[in-house]
Amino acid sequence: MAGRLRYWWEMRSLTAARLMLLDSDQVRREALAKALSGIGAFEIIFIPTVAEAANIAMAAPDLIVIEGPSLAANDEAGSISANPFATSGIPTILLLPDATNEMRRAAIRAGYSIVLGAPVLPRLLYRRIAHLLQNARRIKRRAEAALERKREQKLEEVAPAQVALLAEAPAR
Repeated sequence: MAGRLRYWWEMRSLTAARLMLLDSDQVRREALAKALSGIGAFEIIFIPTVAEAANIAMAAPDLIVIEGPSLAANDEAGSISANPFATSGIPTILLLPDATNEMRRAAIRAGYSIVLGAPVLPRLLYRRIAHLLQNARRIKRRAEAALERKREQKLEEVAPAQVALLAEAPAR
């Protein structure tokens, strides 16, 4: 029962998500977008290159999925290039063909949130997307709550006598 409840909650968290899918192979990109759309309802925009991401008129995506070879993430030496979206703070999933544990560790160090071996089952990718979005929303709520507590603390630091003095002070 707990597994079903968790699955339902993960699916619920994707109803308004915006997903950017970066892959230079149009057939693979469209197939993955179609498979993901068949599982859940969210907005998917796909682009072939990182350079085109800046030209997209869409609001900032909630999550980015990058197909590794399209990004040239794997050069001949087998190194992983840095996440081009790391500074944005948007969770990023990297899909690599035949991803090894060493490649996964290198990709995490390079700024990717999750690394999956390609081809990936759409349902597994969908669950990972839901997990990342749930974590991102939780972090955002905690940051907002901390900011609110900080504001309340500043208001409490002013004593009632100080408020009366400030109210009586002439405006300059």
